[in-house]
Amino acid sequence: MKKRILLLLLIVSINAIAQKKEKEPYVDRKATYEYSENVNFSIFAITKKRTIDRGGGNFRDIIKAEKGRKFVSIIFKFKNESSETQDIDFSKIFIKDNQGELHKIDFVVMAMKLTGTFSNLKQKLKKKKKKIIATEFRPSFDENEIIDELVVDGKLIKLEYISR
Repeated sequence: MKKRILLLLLIVSINAIAQKKEKEPYVDRKATYEYSENVNFSIFAITKKRTIDRGGGNFRDIIKAEKGRKFVSIIFKFKNESSETQDIDFSKIFIKDNQGELHKIDFVVMAMKLTGTFSNLKQKLKKKKKKIIATEFRPSFDENEIIDELVVDGKLIKLEYISR
């Protein structure tokens, strides 16, 4: 009887392990990409979530993706290599999905600031400075799609990944 119970537990645990979802690879944080002649960026993190929160105070809107879809957030780390202040225009940054559709940035939040913006998608980057900026993209993506292409000011950028 004990052997049958142990055998049953072993079969159940093997089945559970076999059905475990394969994890997505990590984006390579060390890889750098060119935004402009004097500004480079790296990807600090890419996350997916089913809902996004818009507004605050008296106005609050929670937007929910359809079942099987998720909204993508990317945390960028920008670095200004020049001796002049540079502009970063987030209206020129898109994610390209598997069908070739471009997804635009819908929301920008600067690290260490408590406010975000829907309307001002341009940020200043002072000379020789780095800045971490979080963004959210719309519309939603298929939840299993790996985000591997950005379009920055018309140029296609393939993101680099490492295995877990």
